[in-house]
Amino acid sequence: MKRIFLDTNILIDYIDNRAGADNAEQIFACGFSDEALLYASSLSFANMAYIIKSRTQEEKYNALRQMASVVEILPLGKQEVISAITQPVKDFEDMLQYQCAKAANCDYIVTNDRRHYDFSDIPHFTSAAFVEQLDRFIK
Repeated sequence: MKRIFLDTNILIDYIDNRAGADNAEQIFACGFSDEALLYASSLSFANMAYIIKSRTQEEKYNALRQMASVVEILPLGKQEVISAITQPVKDFEDMLQYQCAKAANCDYIVTNDRRHYDFSDIPHFTSAAFVEQLDRFIK
């Protein structure tokens, strides 16, 4: 089964119904149906909580619980941080995400900030590009 790391922006597209939500929903459907394993970092959950802070506390926690029910939450520990700071890149947060994906042996990274992952040796795709080839990626 393929291991798909979801960047924070994909998670937010899904729970906030932003542009790209249709693609995110198709990717999440693969996780709900056990066709793929979906991963995200603990940092993404902190970022999501901050971004959806205008929701009521109940709405925010319900959204986070729903996300946690289908996404395996990866720890962001000392090793990931050390690895990230030894490889300076334009977007430090993306390097932290990448280090989490790498530590979990993810097969793909799905992000709508694809240009920030030019350092990645893990294949990375926008949600639209990933969904276009979903059958190829999931099998």
